[in-house]
Amino acid sequence: MTKKHKSHTGIVGEISVVLLGAVLFSMSMNMFLLPAGIVLGGMTGISTVLNMFFGTPVGLTIIILNIPLIIANTYFFGKHFLGRTIIGLAATSLSVDLFMFFPVPEVDPLICAILGGACMGAGTGALISRGYTTGGTDLVACLVKLKWRGISTGSIIMLCDLVIILGAAFFTRSLDGLFYSIICTWSAGKVLDMMISGSQRAGQAFVVTDKAEELTKLIFEKLDRGVTVLEAVGGYTGKPKRVLMCVVARRQIFLLKQLAAECDGNSFVIIADASEVSGRGFANRAAGNMIPRQKKGSQ
Repeated sequence: MTKKHKSHTGIVGEISVVLLGAVLFSMSMNMFLLPAGIVLGGMTGISTVLNMFFGTPVGLTIIILNIPLIIANTYFFGKHFLGRTIIGLAATSLSVDLFMFFPVPEVDPLICAILGGACMGAGTGALISRGYTTGGTDLVACLVKLKWRGISTGSIIMLCDLVIILGAAFFTRSLDGLFYSIICTWSAGKVLDMMISGSQRAGQAFVVTDKAEELTKLIFEKLDRGVTVLEAVGGYTGKPKRVLMCVVARRQIFLLKQLAAECDGNSFVIIADASEVSGRGFANRAAGNMIPRQKKGSQ
């Protein structure tokens, strides 16, 4: 297979994943959640509530709500995350407004909550597994941690989603809606975990490469992760080898493999589950927080 053919295959694969994630996201919203009046957390939840009261387009509203968050995160943390965030956000949000041809099943709201959450988790999971994000409370969490580093990212996201779901229940005056929202959130979370290799918080990567210095620099610049260089000896050749060891967030696993392939086509990558990670950039030893790296000069 030629390098050009591999490039085309990769592009087709990327487009296929984005389309799959977008279609599943749209199915979740248009077939199950919106017809049943079920509100999730994040910008999707706020957009759903605004749609209920004012009839605003859900997808477009999600994009508008995310714009200031994207700008703020780009300012503080740089633009390395920007491309895949915009693609993931645009694909999922616009699909809600464009793909409205799915049939609406007349089923129990409980079934809508379970199936809608499952579709949502599968769609976002497909995107995250390839390094894309959909913005929302993930971006809020990064900004909050600039001020309060002792709070874990998961706790911030959970709190934001809880506030949105409770606020939706208050404005709609529906306790049933609150129950279905909780079920839907649980369903989405379970499927999302399954899509991105279980409930692992991070991946431990070992990369055997002949271009250790170049790849180390790329990991620093593109992923903002530390690297440990291990000296090794090839078992068959007996020649000295260099092995890079690093721990990355689960959403960065695909990006790491992509960087390794682009830098050294003969590199060998091993990914293992890291059930607990403590240190800079991950959970600290005292509070278990995710510490984002600040832009130079910021306080």
